[in-house]
Formats: sequence, C-alpha cells, structure tokens
Amino acid sequence: MSLKTIPIFFTFNNDYVVPAAVAFYSLLNKAKEDIFYEMYVLHSDITSENQSLLQGVVGHFQKGNLTFIDTQNFLEDEWESGNFDGHNKRTQFCRETILKCFPMRFFPQYDKIIYSDVDVVFADDISELWDVDIEGKYIAAVKNPFMKYSEKELSHLKPEHYEKLKDSYFGGGIWVLNLRQIRSDDLEKRMWAVLKNETIIKRWPDQDIMNIACDNKVVFIPLNYIAYPYMYDLLQRPDFISHYTTDELWDSIVNPKIIHYANIKPWKAEVRYGDIWWDIFNYLKLPKTSIFEQQEPINKFKKKYKRYKKLSMFLGLTIIVLLGLLIWRIK
Repeated sequence: MSLKTIPIFFTFNNDYVVPAAVAFYSLLNKAKEDIFYEMYVLHSDITSENQSLLQGVVGHFQKGNLTFIDTQNFLEDEWESGNFDGHNKRTQFCRETILKCFPMRFFPQYDKIIYSDVDVVFADDISELWDVDIEGKYIAAVKNPFMKYSEKELSHLKPEHYEKLKDSYFGGGIWVLNLRQIRSDDLEKRMWAVLKNETIIKRWPDQDIMNIACDNKVVFIPLNYIAYPYMYDLLQRPDFISHYTTDELWDSIVNPKIIHYANIKPWKAEVRYGDIWWDIFNYLKLPKTSIFEQQEPINKFKKKYKRYKKLSMFLGLTIIVLLGLLIWRIK
C-alpha cells in the first residue's frame, strides 16, 4: 500500500511539551492507514529530554516522523518590541505564536504545508485538508465564528482593516499554507510590514498578521476543524449570532475534526471534552508540569459512581440500624 505523505508543522515552547504530546498522539491515532505525517516542530528552547519524550509518542506509531528545527531565537526582538496590545502577552502568548506565520523560511522543500496548534485533540483524520484547493490563495483556514457576537473580537483593528475583515477574519488553530503562492507574491514582505508597524495593534498576534497581510486571499474550511468546547454554552444564549448557520455551529461540536481548547485549557480548569484530553494524558503517563492548575476532573460517570457508593453506604448503615432495633425489640 502506497502512503500519502503530508507535511505538518507546529510551533511551541518548552512549557507546552505535554499538550503537544497529547496532540501528537491523537493526530497519529486518528490517521488513516494510508497517511504518513512528516511532522516538524519550530522552537528555540525545547530540551533534549522533552524532545525524546515527544519522539517516544510519535514512535508509538508507524504513521509519522518528527523533526525538531531550532529557529535560533528568530523573531525574539520583534516579539519583545512589537505592539501586541499587552493582551496577556506573557501568559497567553509567546514568541512561537508569531513564528508560525513564517514557514517559508524553514521549509524551502515544500510548496504547501499544514500548521496546527497543540492545545488540541484530533478527533478524526484530517488528511482531507491536504486536498483543499488553495490555488491562487495564500491560506485555507476556519472563519472566526464570534465576530458578529462580540464587538471586542476585532475592535482593535484599524477602520480600514476592520471593513475588509469583518466578515472574513480567520482563526489560527489550523492552517493550510500555499508556500508557493506566498513566495511568488513575496507575502513575507507584507507580513514584516504589519509586524513592525507600531500603529497596528496586534491583539491576536498571529491571526492579525496573517489576516491583514493575506488581504482576503483565503479559502474557508468547515468549523469542525476548530471545534470550540464552549460553543455548546454559547448556543444556549438567545442573543448569540454568528456568520455560521445554527446547523453548522451544532455540527462542529457534535462531529468535531479537531477539538480546540482555545480559551479554557483542560490542564487549567474543567472544560467540555476535557475528559478526552485527560484520557490521553493518563494513557501516555505524562508528567504534570508548571502549567498545570487543574487536577484531573471527575467525569460524570465517576461522579455518579461516588454518589452511588455514598448512597449504598448510607442505606447499608440504615438497614443495619433497623435490624438491630428489630432484634432488640424481639428480645
């Protein structure tokens, strides 16, 4: 059987090795038999020990190969000096957030490549993304579903950028990048201009750079590829509106391709679909690191079982007491 090789890259720092391990396992576990992922990690600080840990996860399968590329602190100065609106810059984002905008620098051998965040669980095979037609476009991505609902989502953009992007702004969780078109049009020059322009606030660093630079040369892929766990709660609100239909929104959480913990992380707090992440974490026997603020949540079955045990103990003690009284009366 011939294998289809698909290149995919990730960007994260040493703190996110454990979430990356969960993501890598789920990607390969769901991969079709004829798919092989050529996996790359762009980084500057992942230790050799943690690289070995991730190699071990990928080594569970015969469906992928993992290569680490040290970017030698590329973009470090730009990250420190850039206008990112102070939006949790030190806690929510890191330099690797914008590193993913520059794959053309590191992958000259490819005309096309997939990017994915690692705060995800792959719930299904994603190889169909490779066949998305992006001819003449720079990127395939998922349209942001919150633009119509939340005024703050794009409120930081300049008026001219807002008018262009208010109905087409895309998220950053999963991209298919047309590197050939990006090189042909020298998109990197535009990206640098956005990155260094102090008058452009980049509240969502990677997304703002790519959306402004790509200037709507984008192909949209289904919301199922960034299934937000908290979408279920938003759909209970009568005032929630979106560019997506109600059916599309529901389908994204009922039939997710990728579960994206974009806001609440399962290692920080309880979140819908968090038990899937914890199941993989426990199966791989991964360590709890400094990013963990949440002990493993008790799932609904466990909660019901604990209540059942307490009730059984209570009823058992009650029966024993009643029997004791009955015997005492008989005597």
